Amino acid sequence: MVDILLKTIMFVPKFGVHSLQVGFIASKIGKQLGLDELELFYCGVLHDLGVLAPHKGVLLDDINNEFLIKEDIPTFEAPTKDHTLISAFVVSKISFLSKRFPNLSASILLHHALPHYLNESSTRDIAANVVSISEEISKYVLVNDEEMTYDDFIVPLSAIKNRFFDFVYDAALSVLKQEYTRWMLYDIKAGFNREKLIQDYYIQEAMSFEEIVEMGAVLSYIIDSKSEFTRAHSWRVANLAGAIAKEILLKEEEFFLAGLFHDIGKITTPISILEKKGKLTTSEMDIMKKHVYYSYLILLNHQNEPWFWPAVRHQERVDGSGYPWGLKRSEMTFKDKILQVADYFVAVLEPRPYRGPNTPEKALEEVQRAVSNGVLDPGPVSILKELVYGGFNFESIDFMSSILKDISDFEKSLTE
Repeated sequence: MVDILLKTIMFVPKFGVHSLQVGFIASKIGKQLGLDELELFYCGVLHDLGVLAPHKGVLLDDINNEFLIKEDIPTFEAPTKDHTLISAFVVSKISFLSKRFPNLSASILLHHALPHYLNESSTRDIAANVVSISEEISKYVLVNDEEMTYDDFIVPLSAIKNRFFDFVYDAALSVLKQEYTRWMLYDIKAGFNREKLIQDYYIQEAMSFEEIVEMGAVLSYIIDSKSEFTRAHSWRVANLAGAIAKEILLKEEEFFLAGLFHDIGKITTPISILEKKGKLTTSEMDIMKKHVYYSYLILLNHQNEPWFWPAVRHQERVDGSGYPWGLKRSEMTFKDKILQVADYFVAVLEPRPYRGPNTPEKALEEVQRAVSNGVLDPGPVSILKELVYGGFNFESIDFMSSILKDISDFEKSLTE
């Protein structure tokens, strides 16, 4: 399941390239130094995860090469920066990784710290310094389209040699002498070998349901928080889909995961489209709709899981008017139709740039109208109706998980 985290990062333009490059080169330097190669890869890939979380008005759309280079300049005044604090905090909430790599968050926290803040006999601090020099190497590749030779790297790195432990600097140069390393960095930039890289460093160990939810909560927070109007959308859909399933004795956990991951492809959707107050143009609508396609690609390795198809078919409609496949009634399962109803209902329930929120009763009316128009299946809607008029507490689907609340509160503490 950890591949979902890696592939989501990979799909963020520029940021994904930088993250995978840093993870790759850090793992190679770490191996040269006798450190845990796998830990250094995850430390490198996740080192800037906090940049994706909304803080100080930074949006995913703002993250380009210039932004990454500016953010990655260390300071002499302090060993940490706001985004390293958030990155470390967010990664600490993914217990599957933090339990396996106890130093992961601390190394990420200190990856902008200069040597006088670090202890060269501490594995944690060495890993932080490895990520630091790996970032510099990645930045040079990002801004130079023509492939750099070994000598091309020496000049800029020697100018900032004082930022790194001598043995880390020497290990980095040693790794850069390998043609394979340099070629791989440019292949990652060009879009080649990214999937193979993730596969090479994939942790095969199974995740528990609780660990999957933790990771999903972190990712859904990053994605849904791109817009104030969808800040807890996936969490609401997960809860409501689970509640509908529970009413008819289906496995609540399957529907919760489908709801949690259904919009993961929105990592690619520009904020300008998500928050547009007027009607979307045809081209804008095509971009918006494409998020389902990206959800499919990100989640594809899990197509045999029972939650996969409901998650990626949530925009299909029983009359064939949905997307991305235009499936009709008999071409989908009842489970697919539950997710469609849950997502549709929550979208109507939530506020949008062009209107305020609706009551559950008003949202149900909209859903029933969609049934009358042949868009949604009446079966799941009849169950939803029982929830709306049967005393179900719809405030419960608004409740953010403790992880979402912790991240949100932590970000606010840095800006208030």
